[in-house]
Amino acid sequence: MDYFLKRCFYHSGLYNSEEDFLDLDSKLKEKEGGRLSNRLFYLSIPPNIFVDVVRCASLKASSKNGWTRVIVEKPFGRDSESSRFDHYLGKELVENLSVLRFSNLVFEPLWSRNYIRNVQLIFSEDFGTEGRGGYFDNYGIIRDIMQNHLVQILALFAIEPPVSLDAEDIRNEKVKVLRSMRPIQLEDVVVGQYKGHSKGGRSYPAYIDDSTVPMGSLTPTFAAAALFIGNARWDGVPFLMKAGKALHTKR
Repeated sequence: MDYFLKRCFYHSGLYNSEEDFLDLDSKLKEKEGGRLSNRLFYLSIPPNIFVDVVRCASLKASSKNGWTRVIVEKPFGRDSESSRFDHYLGKELVENLSVLRFSNLVFEPLWSRNYIRNVQLIFSEDFGTEGRGGYFDNYGIIRDIMQNHLVQILALFAIEPPVSLDAEDIRNEKVKVLRSMRPIQLEDVVVGQYKGHSKGGRSYPAYIDDSTVPMGSLTPTFAAAALFIGNARWDGVPFLMKAGKALHTKR
């Protein structure tokens, strides 16, 4: 641990400052000591500043003798054209869904409207925004969790057996599921915000009392929706999707 921590350092700068990235380049060269350098920029930052950071890193802090790469965290974009891969698909539980479905001769015949009354996809956190409201308020729980994480899991749960387990074949079956989904009706959706509450003898502020949340915000911190897939396997089976912050449990 001590050896690892000695190799870590913090360098402060502005996201859009080429000068600051030039300083970072100098600091990295000092650490690299003339060795072959591969540089990986992991951007755990709001999407609206991805371009500034990548531009500055490309111009002023790229490796001169190795590769330079970028990883960006979700959420990606604001609409269907700018959205990208969802990292929840890498979770072990989700990865095991396909094994459960297609390698288990007991489950596959039961995986349909004939035996399943409803499917529930629930994401709950037992904490609120807690100082990150400025970020969260731009997205809300639907864009932050539901339209990416939960819809991807729903599609993986509901797909027909793919031709193979190659990424493209799985993707093609997931697209068929998504195209079979009926447009969501407003009466099938509930949204809300968490209020102030007490837990374990400690008081927690309401969402709109968070100093980083704009006054009077209507951004939902909880949403529930009933989705329907209009194909032979799932016709009439509601897929109940729920997601929210500051709920009773984290699961």
